Amino acid sequence: MPAKKIFSERLQELENVLGLSPSDMAEIGHCSQSTYYRYRKGESVPDLEFLNNILKNKNNISVEWLLRGVHPILKKDELNNGDQKNPIQFFNLPLYKMSPTKKGGEGHLPVEKWENPSHTMPFCSTFINTIVKPDSNNLFAINVKCDSMNPVIKPGSFVLVNKDQTDPTGDGIFIVRFDDEIRMKLVQRLPSKRLQLSTINEKFNPIEVGLDEDNFDIIGRIIWRGSAV
Repeated sequence: MPAKKIFSERLQELENVLGLSPSDMAEIGHCSQSTYYRYRKGESVPDLEFLNNILKNKNNISVEWLLRGVHPILKKDELNNGDQKNPIQFFNLPLYKMSPTKKGGEGHLPVEKWENPSHTMPFCSTFINTIVKPDSNNLFAINVKCDSMNPVIKPGSFVLVNKDQTDPTGDGIFIVRFDDEIRMKLVQRLPSKRLQLSTINEKFNPIEVGLDEDNFDIIGRIIWRGSAV
């Protein structure tokens, strides 16, 4: 069953169990009513921010149920039990914003902002361990405000990046440092230890760099994306 349909059914079930209206659910999830109705009708998949807000709510919704469909829906008794072995935990990941230098331009993040993150975003440990399944917890998040990778990564989306995955021989979208900027790129190996860096949006021209050049590094690979509505 598509993820849109799954979350649509679970959100409506939550309304019945908690006795909440769609407007109440939108308020809990910190989103507009029109956005929630798209989630509720199965038109789009809820983003990470909405899911985090739902799970942090005082109603103690089960992470296992919301993400995997494992009952019970609520775990109030379990959360109040001092013998609970696996309490729900949240932890903060560095959060960056990748925006174009000008309207319609390619997304970038200045190196100085990369080295000194000023924001974080809370993530549920069960989501990370169950849905994303990273090789390590060496992760960070980016709020994408550009169309460099549109339509695969739409403007407004959130992505998770694993800094342990830097091998350019694998498929995927990578976060790279090029000169004094951080960018999203498709990376392709070329002869003579050269790489071609490109974007899915074909209005941006590809560039070539040397694998061992001082002004270039592969920071990590995007391992999850939450599509914007």
